[in-house]
Amino acid sequence: MNNKYIQYDYESTFNIKLDAADKRIEKLLSDGRIKGIYATKTIKAGKSFEVEIYPEFTRKEQQSLKLKKINKTAQKNLNDKNARKRLERLINTNFKNGDYWVTLTYTNENLPTSLEAAQKDMKNYIERINYRRKKKGLNNAKYIYVTEFSEKGRCHHHLIMDCDLDMKIIESVWKKGRRNNVRRIAEDEQGITGLAYYLTKDPQGRKRWKSSQGLKRPIERKSYSVISKRKIQNMIKNQDSIEFELEKIYKGKKFMSAEVKYNKYNCKFYIYARMINAKNRE
Repeated sequence: MNNKYIQYDYESTFNIKLDAADKRIEKLLSDGRIKGIYATKTIKAGKSFEVEIYPEFTRKEQQSLKLKKINKTAQKNLNDKNARKRLERLINTNFKNGDYWVTLTYTNENLPTSLEAAQKDMKNYIERINYRRKKKGLNNAKYIYVTEFSEKGRCHHHLIMDCDLDMKIIESVWKKGRRNNVRRIAEDEQGITGLAYYLTKDPQGRKRWKSSQGLKRPIERKSYSVISKRKIQNMIKNQDSIEFELEKIYKGKKFMSAEVKYNKYNCKFYIYARMINAKNRE
């Protein structure tokens, strides 16, 4: 069934946010209604649980509904956005309270002249970390790091790593700078989503990331039947009901936030909700 429908950037297609008190909702529902196929996608990444509800279209429907086609520029923006999402979800899936968040800096004389040189510095650093882990009988480190260049060309690295080595070792192995910072990750009510978002936000300059091999992947599931069209319409009309409906469907998940958007050309809707696993991390 999935092959029948086209891939499109539904987040940017549905670009007009509807607040719960918006007086246009009744008219929009009467104009567009909840016709056609709506898919529900869930993404479980550690404690984070996302729900996306959006319409799907055939190629024939694409032309009549003025669906946004993906040109080269839009495709690049979509790829960048999806890359940030993948990184945020990968962080949530693999790291937890008490792991390390490390910032590694450079002195002026050690500043790398290119992204490749900066990543080579990190490669050497990780090798030294793994050497010390091996001496303690530990497996190689589990990590994700982001390399950031400011517009002025100054470089630093943000590293998330499991916490098996002493913090002093983590800091002392880096020889390129002095103003480094090693701290333990402290989860808030949304797990480490806040930290993940900070590391993946749009930078002032260039930003790149790499990870260790063998990291767990977020679990994605897609359904065409888990939420009925009537319930979707009720959630759009009464946004206060989104919390109740989703917590009823997804047991053990706590509702955090949601937004409803629509497209004025095809009169279709998109619902995005963020939830959190109320139970202990699996």
